[in-house]
Amino acid sequence: MKPNVTHGDNTTRGVALIVGAVFLLALADALVKYLSASITLWQLYVLASSVSLPTLAGLIIAQGKARPLPLKSLRWVGIRSLLLLLMWVIYYMALPLIPLSVAAVAIYTTPLFIAILASMCSHEPLSPRIWGGILCGFIGVVVVLRPTGDAFTPATLLPIMAAVLYALAMVATRRYCQEEHPLALALGLNLAFLVAGGCFSVLFAFADASSLTEQAPFLFGPWQPIGIDELIIIAAYALLMVTINTGVAKAYQIAPSALVGTFDYAYLLFAGLWGYLLFHEVPDGMTWLGMSLILASGLLVLRHTALVKPGVSPDDAHH
Repeated sequence: MKPNVTHGDNTTRGVALIVGAVFLLALADALVKYLSASITLWQLYVLASSVSLPTLAGLIIAQGKARPLPLKSLRWVGIRSLLLLLMWVIYYMALPLIPLSVAAVAIYTTPLFIAILASMCSHEPLSPRIWGGILCGFIGVVVVLRPTGDAFTPATLLPIMAAVLYALAMVATRRYCQEEHPLALALGLNLAFLVAGGCFSVLFAFADASSLTEQAPFLFGPWQPIGIDELIIIAAYALLMVTINTGVAKAYQIAPSALVGTFDYAYLLFAGLWGYLLFHEVPDGMTWLGMSLILASGLLVLRHTALVKPGVSPDDAHH
C-alpha cells in the first residue's frame, strides 16, 4: 500500500526532517542519561523550561502571534500535558538504570498500544494485520526484556509503562486536541514541566527522603550544585527539544503520515549509536533480534492507514 501523497507534499524533505529529528531526540535522551549522574530530574525540568519557555515565546512573537493563543479545550490540553509529563518522568527514571538501546526498544512499542487504544475508543475491530503486528511486537519485547533471565530488572518495565502513557496522550491529541495550535500544546507541556519540577524540588528539599534518595537520587534527591558544563548541556537539551518538536510537526505537515512514521523508527538505531558513543553500550544479539521484531511490528501497524489520519502525527505528543 503506497502512502497517499497529496498536492503540496514534499516527501524528500519530510523524510529528511523526521530522520534529523529522531537523531536529535536520541541525542537529547542520551544527554538526560548523562546528566542523571549529577543532577535531579526536577532540577532538569526547571532549568530546561527556563530556556525552552522563552524560546517558545520568541517563536510565537516572531510569527506575529504576540496575543495569547486561543484554546479550544483547556481541560484536554491539561490532561494531555499531564499524561506526557508522567510519560517522560517514568521514561527518564529508567535511563540511569538500563542501556539506552533497551529503553528505546521498549518505548517504541507505542504504536502497538495506539492501535489497541484507538480500536477501543472507536469500537472498530482490529484487522488480522494489526493483530499480527501486535503479536510480533509483544514477542520482540519479551526477547529484549527476557523476564525469566538473570539480566532482567524491573526497571526494564518502566519504558513499557511510559509507552502506554504516550499512547494515551496521542489518542487524546487526535480526538480532543486536533484543533489546538502546536505552540499552545508545546507551552502547555513545558509549563507542566516547570510546575512539576518546581513543586517536587521544594518537596524533596524540605522532606526527609534520605532512604528514597539513596535508592533513586535522580528522582528523589535535592538540587545539586552544577557547573558551567552542566548548564551548557541543559541549555542544549532544551533547545534540542524545541528543534525536535518543530521538525517533527513540519515533517508530518509536508509528507504522508504513514511514510514519515516509518522513518520515525530510525530512533532505535540512533539510540543504539549514542549509547555506544557516549556510554560504550553494545546491544547483544537478543536485543538486536527483539529490536528487529518490534521494528517489523511497527511497520505492520503503521501501514494500516485506516488508523492513521493524514496530517496527524503520532509524535504530536512530543509538542
